[in-house]
Amino acid sequence: MARIPVEDELAIRELYARYCWALDTGDTDGYCDLFTDDAEATEETSSGGLEIRKGRDEIRKLVLKFHDRPDFPGHQHQMDQFTFEPDPLGRPDCWVVRTYAWATINRPPEHPILHWCGHVRDEVVKVDGDWKIAAKDIMGWGGKVLERFGPRN
Repeated sequence: MARIPVEDELAIRELYARYCWALDTGDTDGYCDLFTDDAEATEETSSGGLEIRKGRDEIRKLVLKFHDRPDFPGHQHQMDQFTFEPDPLGRPDCWVVRTYAWATINRPPEHPILHWCGHVRDEVVKVDGDWKIAAKDIMGWGGKVLERFGPRN
């Protein structure tokens, strides 16, 4: 299996750190700049449906759904357990990145609470020397990712 060069892995990990920081600090422009112009983001809704956003203007609407909420400040998003897979289409400077993801709500002096857990599958590409998100799937921890276990009673 192809291994991602260490320099690229470190740059992609920084991309994710910037992603969480921009999301959680209300930096809408900084968040949008992390995506390619034609990026696509799919988010699983609380009802189990899928919300698909295409293009940077739609990505802006996605993040504003959070940044415009008065109860959003205090959320902290985390990502870890990164895996890097070569692009299935064989494109150069493109990797599929999978991570566990979770969000807490932190409003001191209250104790932080776990708000959401799931996983993310992204396609990241190098554009003019910088890594960007070209496709993002944000999913809860259920459904297809657990299908190998078979039906549960």
